[in-house]
Amino acid sequence: MSFWQKLFIADQQQNEHKNQISCVENDYSCKSNEQLIQTLSKAVDEDVIIGIKKLLASRGYSRKELNELQHLPLQ
Repeated sequence: MSFWQKLFIADQQQNEHKNQISCVENDYSCKSNEQLIQTLSKAVDEDVIIGIKKLLASRGYSRKELNELQHLPLQ
């Protein structure tokens, strides 16, 4: 595989990753903060976790709070 092919494949994979995160943000934007926190504590997919964290950050949560919320025990 040539250098250029490797470069374009890497860009395509990164774009797919960003698109998945954006889809999560759009899908969960109508949920309440409590619902998002519950989903975050159960989530295992990295794209879902990142998308929910970005959404909660836009609603005023700090990075420290988000990291603590992610590791809360399930209720």
